[in-house]
Amino acid sequence: MANNLQSIGRPGGRLRPLLLTTLYFTQTDDVASFVPPKRAVMSPSHIKAIRSGGFGFDFDGDTAEIVDYGGVNDRSRSLDYSDRRSFLSSLFASSLLGVTAPSPAFAAKGAAEYDLEYYMRDLFMGNKREGNLPVSNAPPPHPPRKLQGRLLPLLLDDDLQSCIPILELARISRIPISTLSEQIRAVRSKAQSAFKTSHPWEDELVRDEYYFDLTCYALWRTASSVISQDYVQRDLFVRNMGRRLLNEMMTFLSKKTTDTLQSTNGPSLTDTVPCVIEILNIFQSSNYCSSYRLGDKNDDERTGLNVFDSLDDEEISSQDGGGGSVDCLVSIFDPATLGGALQINGEGSRFAPDFIGPTLAAVWERVGVDGAVGVSFESYFVDPVYRPNPKDFFPNERLYQFTITRK
Repeated sequence: MANNLQSIGRPGGRLRPLLLTTLYFTQTDDVASFVPPKRAVMSPSHIKAIRSGGFGFDFDGDTAEIVDYGGVNDRSRSLDYSDRRSFLSSLFASSLLGVTAPSPAFAAKGAAEYDLEYYMRDLFMGNKREGNLPVSNAPPPHPPRKLQGRLLPLLLDDDLQSCIPILELARISRIPISTLSEQIRAVRSKAQSAFKTSHPWEDELVRDEYYFDLTCYALWRTASSVISQDYVQRDLFVRNMGRRLLNEMMTFLSKKTTDTLQSTNGPSLTDTVPCVIEILNIFQSSNYCSSYRLGDKNDDERTGLNVFDSLDDEEISSQDGGGGSVDCLVSIFDPATLGGALQINGEGSRFAPDFIGPTLAAVWERVGVDGAVGVSFESYFVDPVYRPNPKDFFPNERLYQFTITRK
């Protein structure tokens, strides 16, 4: 019988005939059927697998049938299990008796197997509320990149005196720059020993990716204390930082980009795409990130230069009806602020280091006549690898979702 129960719903695998060795069936002619025990979870979809000359399972609604196509002539008797625990205990007893067929090591566990494992562990050892698997070791960190170019001193400087985040924080909090710098250094000093364990820098300079990350963490932690719980002021700090950063970048952006962004009537959405790509290229060439993606990875026709089209321009510029909106996805891979942003996020705050989000928002704020559109954005951390342990989360991507709305 076991030899006939191969690969039902699992290519290349073997179905364990655990069910057949435990349950008894009422057989009429060539069909044996049983009613699942109470509270048993059946698949909502209609699953049918029939093997010529063997057995097939037919799950439909609340009844499961085993159809004999190979000549089962023995009549069986039926048992009605009223309790799921008894049912699972029977399965466990059968497995102890060695009646189950081994499956390949690479075969994925099914829902019933996970269910059985949970009940057996709960019966003998108990299940911890936070889960029974420990967190796995994180992948080894890559060697720190060296940030460079004209963008770096705008983002951070070693003296913490002239970079844009410090200047904007001093302006909005009305605290002297020297005082803010001392507070940032104090926070950085307290966090650096723990931070270096997972992000080992080579030089204590902001050009070192991991030391840059640590300093950004300390700066945003300081900002959260001096702009405490004032979310309007925090948003204003981030927005003004992005606008000021864009204005400073105008000095080394191409003439075509500056002309587009400074046009009297404002650019259209499609006009801004080359500008956004040039700005992202500058961030990448400065080693702020390893790469980026403009648009949805699942839509090849709406990525890169084609992320917006004429219909999007009409949606934003049309004066008919209510305010239209257009969404855009931007992925930044291995950003230099990733570690600090994850740490602050883990501490329960979303006020985390970010330069690209505010800068791109400042670009799209220039669409149309001054003040014609509003731009909002959210960011998410993405781990591209499936990990069976739910506690394992090792992202390398920061995904932004921008919404550009006509006012």
